[in-house]
Amino acid sequence: MENKEELKLLRARSMASVVSDGYRLYMSSFRQLFRSSWIVAIVYALAFALMMGTIVNYLIPMQTTLQNFGSGAVSANPSMMANMLLVSVSSMFYLLASALLAAQAVHVFREHSVSDEVSRPQHWYGRLCLKAFVRIVLVGVWLFLLSVVIEIVFYAVGIGILAMGVVGSITKSIASIVLLFVLFIIVAVLTVPLAYTVIRALMDRKLVALPPVKGYGLGMRHWGMLFAVAFIVAVFTWLLSMVCELPAVIMTVANAKAYAGLALGDPLGMPDSMVPMTYCVFTVAGFIQAYVHLSSLYPFYYAYGSIELQQQERQTRMTIEE
Repeated sequence: MENKEELKLLRARSMASVVSDGYRLYMSSFRQLFRSSWIVAIVYALAFALMMGTIVNYLIPMQTTLQNFGSGAVSANPSMMANMLLVSVSSMFYLLASALLAAQAVHVFREHSVSDEVSRPQHWYGRLCLKAFVRIVLVGVWLFLLSVVIEIVFYAVGIGILAMGVVGSITKSIASIVLLFVLFIIVAVLTVPLAYTVIRALMDRKLVALPPVKGYGLGMRHWGMLFAVAFIVAVFTWLLSMVCELPAVIMTVANAKAYAGLALGDPLGMPDSMVPMTYCVFTVAGFIQAYVHLSSLYPFYYAYGSIELQQQERQTRMTIEE
């Protein structure tokens, strides 16, 4: 009972408590999460293996062909173009699988926010959270459009720098680099509050196709906590991913070195079973990675709850003062 009270959503938490309680909730509800999402995790792992296996087995050789024989060899080889198409399709499949996997965590958040508990799914094959999945896809589309706008801004600034002819001067070139770096910092600062607005949009049970910017000012007010949580979670997730995917990383490096040697005229020296082995290794790594990446969402759930509680208390004080 004490643990249940400690892990309630609406509690005032420090940055350290947000991170620690997020991972505590993940560990305490892992059995229910695994039972409800293991099939989705397999789909995610297969999508990850298809994308990464295609890149390692075919994109690296394609790059070797480009370096040695030029782009004409790629356009003349139908298999090269087919592999590029396969990478694009598998990447889209991977993004959809990621959204389907994240929907499992969103379902846990919504359930826990109401009852302070996470129920066990009734069926052995888990559950499919379609409403949360649709919400994640809509939010993802808005974030993609935002990234396109940011890229256009950087591209326009770059074109303006070239048009002014400042690249030829060392002093002006340094000034241009500083300008782009400052622009990058500004964009990074302005995107941190989206960590709150996105979780807030995902927690909303009403399916409204609006940009996930509601509460942006509130997120900016808690910028320091959101940045600290995002930084700690990013580092922790990266370290766990590197440990879990070490065999896949080693195989990728081995492939890259083998094809780099091939470009210099050395024999390939790779076993015939390397291609299926690569897909198998990335499938196992992808399945583990699924739950490593899911854990990174939980601290932001508690960051959202802490901000919501502080806002409610602030509104209550203002009402009393009036």
